[in-house]
Amino acid sequence: MKKYTHAWLAFMAMKRLDQATLPEVEGSGKSEVQVAKFAKSLVRWFKNYRDFVVQGAWYPDEVFADQGQSHGVKYEPDEISEETRLFKVLPETMEIRNLMMEESGLYEKPFTIVKGNLCDRCDAMAHTIVDNFKIQYREEKGNPISPSSTHMAMRFFIMSHYIADAHMPLHCDARSLSTIHAAIEKQWESGVEKSYKIDSDNNRFFYDPDGYPLKTEKITSLMSNVEEKILSRPFVYNWGNSEYSTWDYMSAVTEYSYLLAYEMIPKDSEDMGWKEYKATPAAERFEEYSSKLMADAVDSIARAWLHVWIRYRLWGPDKGKK
Repeated sequence: MKKYTHAWLAFMAMKRLDQATLPEVEGSGKSEVQVAKFAKSLVRWFKNYRDFVVQGAWYPDEVFADQGQSHGVKYEPDEISEETRLFKVLPETMEIRNLMMEESGLYEKPFTIVKGNLCDRCDAMAHTIVDNFKIQYREEKGNPISPSSTHMAMRFFIMSHYIADAHMPLHCDARSLSTIHAAIEKQWESGVEKSYKIDSDNNRFFYDPDGYPLKTEKITSLMSNVEEKILSRPFVYNWGNSEYSTWDYMSAVTEYSYLLAYEMIPKDSEDMGWKEYKATPAAERFEEYSSKLMADAVDSIARAWLHVWIRYRLWGPDKGKK
């Protein structure tokens, strides 16, 4: 995904936590957490740092440049094994998971992981954000070893980049499809640029009265559809399995993204351009696939952010509070 697409998804995750109907309390592992309460406190904190969303969400590409390993997990079908493969669990609200369970010919078929450490990257980001919050909480204000809140917000936005990439099907496909990969991401970026007013001179969006990207009069049907989904679909705090960590959850996401890649770009397709792709039957469902995977990405970012925030808050500022 490209710069403003990543930033927009991060903003939509914030909006999801802010404006969607969230459960007051939901189970997580062996205990229950106050989901809505913590979501509201996280959004209040985020809004102090919204001018850094574009910069932070683009840092992995622009500065870290770790695309070769950390922006995906590359899968390919195992055509030798005849064993059934049990795919990992995701919340039932995840639309790509539901669609692939119904339609993918590769579902529960064996596969091989060729390369990629995106799941490790996401898990590491989750741990380091919590750890740095603990340092900030423990040290006196102004101590030079204490990370600033701006730095912490940047870490959240950086984390959102890797989570979003896990939902991009071609980040989970070992085939060589660089041309159509770039073309698809260009289409999404163009949609964001048409749909929202961007303050490119200051590397940010212009904001609406609620503090989110300001829509233009030409908002595309794709962006409008995603916005509708994130406000209306149920929110599930749990990973889908009470034993999961961030790593397990992201691993599950990449499995279903791999399945979607073979629906969007059928097997044995040559690396084609956008015009050639538009002439294929798969392209007829491009907007449907795009809206589902983007809404799922928003949910995953919001879910992961909230897990990180609650882990920290229950360790320190909210420990023992009801």
